[in-house]
Amino acid sequence: MDNIFISLCHFFYKKKVLFAIIIAVFSLVLIAVASQITFEEDISKLIPENSENKQLQKVLQTAHFSDKIVVIVNRKDNGTLNDLTQYAEAFIDSVNLNLSEYTKAIQGQVGDDTIFETLNFVYENAPLFLTDSDYKILENRRQKDSILKRTEANYKTLISPSGLIAKQTIVKDPLGISLLAVKHLQKLGIHKDFQLKNGFIVSKNESHLLLFITPQYGSSETNKNVAFANGLYNIQDELNISFSDTVSSEYFGGTLIAVANAQQIKKDIQLTISIALTVLMILFIVFYKKLSIPLILFTPTLFGGLLSVAILFLIRETISAISLGIGAILLGVTLDYSLHILTHIRNKEDTTALYKSVTKPILMSSLTTALAFLCLLFIDSQALQDLGIFAAISVLGASVFALIFIPQVYTVKNNASAHRKTFIDAVASYPFHRNTFIIGAVILLCITSLFTYNNVQFNQDISKLNYMPPAIKNAENRLEKLTNAASKSLYIVTYSDTLQVALEANDNIVKRLTTLEQQQQISSFNSVGALVYSEKKQREKINQWQAFWSPEHVGFTKQQLITSGTQFGFKPETFNAFYQLLEKSFTPLELNDYRTLNTISIDDFIASENGFNAVSSLVTLEDNQVARLKTSFKNTPNTLVIDRQAINETLLGNLKNDFNQLIIYSFAVVVVLLLLFYRNVKLTLVTCIPIMLTWCITIGIMGLFSIEFNIFNIIISTFIFGLGIDYSIFITNGLLQQQKTGINTLPMYKTSVILSVITTIFGVGVLVFAKHPALYSISIVTIIGITSALVVAFTIQPILFNVFILKKRSLN
Repeated sequence: MDNIFISLCHFFYKKKVLFAIIIAVFSLVLIAVASQITFEEDISKLIPENSENKQLQKVLQTAHFSDKIVVIVNRKDNGTLNDLTQYAEAFIDSVNLNLSEYTKAIQGQVGDDTIFETLNFVYENAPLFLTDSDYKILENRRQKDSILKRTEANYKTLISPSGLIAKQTIVKDPLGISLLAVKHLQKLGIHKDFQLKNGFIVSKNESHLLLFITPQYGSSETNKNVAFANGLYNIQDELNISFSDTVSSEYFGGTLIAVANAQQIKKDIQLTISIALTVLMILFIVFYKKLSIPLILFTPTLFGGLLSVAILFLIRETISAISLGIGAILLGVTLDYSLHILTHIRNKEDTTALYKSVTKPILMSSLTTALAFLCLLFIDSQALQDLGIFAAISVLGASVFALIFIPQVYTVKNNASAHRKTFIDAVASYPFHRNTFIIGAVILLCITSLFTYNNVQFNQDISKLNYMPPAIKNAENRLEKLTNAASKSLYIVTYSDTLQVALEANDNIVKRLTTLEQQQQISSFNSVGALVYSEKKQREKINQWQAFWSPEHVGFTKQQLITSGTQFGFKPETFNAFYQLLEKSFTPLELNDYRTLNTISIDDFIASENGFNAVSSLVTLEDNQVARLKTSFKNTPNTLVIDRQAINETLLGNLKNDFNQLIIYSFAVVVVLLLLFYRNVKLTLVTCIPIMLTWCITIGIMGLFSIEFNIFNIIISTFIFGLGIDYSIFITNGLLQQQKTGINTLPMYKTSVILSVITTIFGVGVLVFAKHPALYSISIVTIIGITSALVVAFTIQPILFNVFILKKRSLN
């Protein structure tokens, strides 16, 4: 294999222009292809999807679980209810004026016209909103004596200075049918600790007012939501100044948390990585004595990344942006190959000697690492499969390109100053495998890790990995106190490819939840089933109405209203609209008919996507009631109980189990490949045992210091595993070459490992200074893993080589 690269190298030495043209054309083609790829930002793509949870995943992607921004307006000691409502009005006006393109709706303000509109809608479709208990009340109200009493009461209301809505309602609905029906809409409305005051939802002590903003874009679309968040904060600042002595506001919502996370990640990465890259560039320029070294070093890595994205474009319509982002971190593996080649050239190896030294270990390393990454294809997660393909192609592409590219562009001057030893050279030359203290410390660490290995926990609560600014955290705490959010909340979702089937299932859910609430097995529930019924249920209700209001009953009621009304001066035609209602021929409503109601957002409860429909109900209950509720609905057709935290824990727990299997698969692949390359069991053991020890020590240290795995840093563990493979292969090949030549070449291999470790720690480990929890967790695991790999490779591996290969002959 090395002869092929030697021939290519000599060929391109003579044809530099052709080499430059080929590289330029190939790069342009890759850029053109790679630039066409589209990205998907859904973090749920990280979660494995299999036959057991496929339906659950589909429901989670379709159902619109609350993603609103809650605006909490707080009254200060000097403020009044009027101050609260004036602040809210000013806020709504400002948002509508400046941020309308980012908002679908603002809920929380209910005007008189809106109330009348709701009452009128219920009145025009009265049969659909009445229950059996309502008909019992109406049975009493249509009796002769009851009609007389209601007519008298209605007369007193009409001559009193009451509201316009009350007067209009009486004329159209003297028996109060619409008022009976509308009360059931409370299952869609105001929390029990709040009430309507001045047209707004206000706490009973009149100290807090709530508004709810439905964003135009999902919380994952942070690029679009940044301007929205900034606009909201600007409005907040202006209003807080205007109402500084009386009122202030707070925000809480997933959209704002997502924006805060994106901005914090950007700040952390820009600060830490810019410092790290600056230090690394200076280090490499000083070490290799060439200003162009950063370009030379990173070109193979960039080539590998472009090649992988281009190939992914050819095999996938879209790829996960999350996998590409993680993959960019994993590209640090590919720097090993460039560093390895540069270090050998720096030590004045000629072309033939160079390729004889580096070709086999680099290709071995890249192939084993790539196949280890491809084991991610065994996980039923599109994002992780994308990551596996991206990383594998990047590693292979970068290694081959580095072997061709770097010898053409990097040469070393033949003078003494160019080869002056550095501190890194001194460290690489130190015989760590002969230091009893270091060996003892490593052995002690290995033994300790055996006891602490199982202490490592997997953090299944993804919300703990979010960065939440203090202001949003305070708003969350206040909202929990105001709405008793400490209680457990679950979603019950009915689903089907047909909307009517989902609605029919939801009809049954509402009936059962009503019973459970009456039996105090749940605290409360919020369901669209109080408003929207399936067509089948609507026809049943219409038939019940027609049976109740038979022509005989209609005639009797009409006669009694005319008779009693005459006593109070009502004309016979006063209640004509009501008589028409009783004789009206009703038909079932379509879903779009309900959307005309401004007071209720149907889309918060009913969602449709690609022909799949989901209808959601929110249930509030105590922790000790959760298990019983889940059991109650366990075998209900077309129904799922969605406990979002429990589901995340379950799905992410499955991811942890998949990664445990992944490590086994990856290690098995590495062992087989090393056996094929070395054709020697002892050499394979010399290379594999350090990989195992590195993994054991890494997990052991995490267990010792109670560092948890999570969905992000467990993926980075593949990066550590890949680098551990590289280091072991490099050291084994360095030991072999030293054995064959009798020349102390091992320090040269150790130098490239040290440079790789420095690059990784500065590139990823520096994120330990990040404020974002996910970035911090990635960095801390990286530092532990890479340091463990370095120590084991420099101390234990030479000893193993001595025991298995040299039969205890001393190593120079």
